Amino acid sequence: MKKSAISINFAMKALTSALILAGASAANAADPGVTDKEIVIGAVYPFTGPAGQLGYTITMGLRLGAEEINANGGINGRKIKMVVEDDQYVPANSVQALQKLIDVHNIFSLTGISGGSHGLAMMPTIDRLKIPTVNPAVTTAAHYSTARYNVFGVGEDYTDGAFELVKAMNKLHPGEKWASMVQDDESGAPREAGYDKAVKDLGINSVLKIRFKPRQMDFSAEVLRLKSAGATAIHLGGLPAINASIIKEAKKQGLNVKFGGLWTDHTPPMIDLAGVEGNGMYIYDFVPAITDKAASAGLLNLVDKYVPKEDQAKANRYTMLGYISLKVMADAIAKCGKDVTRDCVSANLEKTKNFSAGIGSPVTFGPGVRMSAPAGNLLRIDATAKQFVAVK
Repeated sequence: MKKSAISINFAMKALTSALILAGASAANAADPGVTDKEIVIGAVYPFTGPAGQLGYTITMGLRLGAEEINANGGINGRKIKMVVEDDQYVPANSVQALQKLIDVHNIFSLTGISGGSHGLAMMPTIDRLKIPTVNPAVTTAAHYSTARYNVFGVGEDYTDGAFELVKAMNKLHPGEKWASMVQDDESGAPREAGYDKAVKDLGINSVLKIRFKPRQMDFSAEVLRLKSAGATAIHLGGLPAINASIIKEAKKQGLNVKFGGLWTDHTPPMIDLAGVEGNGMYIYDFVPAITDKAASAGLLNLVDKYVPKEDQAKANRYTMLGYISLKVMADAIAKCGKDVTRDCVSANLEKTKNFSAGIGSPVTFGPGVRMSAPAGNLLRIDATAKQFVAVK
């Protein structure tokens, strides 16, 4: 097989020639990106810069979904061509990448709009052209709060996730003295809002709330405050490296508490970053652990078949979400039959109900409902086995 044309730092063999990142042929349909033989689906993700691994693992899932569909005849006889542009996780670059997908690659739809501010920067163009969009990296409710006709997200926002995390931990460990530590930025604020909701709705005893600088790594003073407040359970709302630093500092100062975080911590590097001190940390997510072979068997078979051995360990929760989102988009396209238009696909996405991609919870949208909010589950870190395991 030919090698993918996209320049990335991670080696991954191309899945089929239909997935090579090349310019789309001229459209023969009323809307761009659709011919008698193919449908061009685009995405914008970082492949370089600090979030490069995120872009790689999501795109892996998109490609695996497209390969599976193409191997079974495509969508009503049309093969999927995936086109992915790198935005380096910079909003200005995101806009340029989207414009290239439109002008050069002639995309029909989107299955990825990078991060929170990045997606918002692209939204005026997505709205104007009515591009059907399914985002597997839901980061902010602002993408969906106006219930845009054509934009959908697979997952939950941080506010709902934080609420569910605290709720699940409180059910396992009632009566704890809770504290919250979040980044003082656009990702930390909604997490704190979810924590506040849990405190109010569930009657949880909150003894302390702390906001810290996004790049902060020394948490000795903050841990002293946690000890002084008598905290026994802590909601963490930072990046994995930061959360790991907090956990290590707490153990260093002899603070034995229960830590909980969201899906951003559900990646293999978190286990290494937290080390033995992270053993038992709780994580709330709406997809199962990739190492759960019973729940992830179908996807793992595709990973084994199409991803080089040296890269298979990189598959994670974002690979699952990319795969699910591609399958959701393909289902909406398929229901249009041969007459595929953007309006038809967006209307079908809104009608999506209990769609199962064979992994994770079923996806449902509806009138005014643009985030699927699938049922989640609690995981914990097993530092010895270096795995995330489901909490029964």
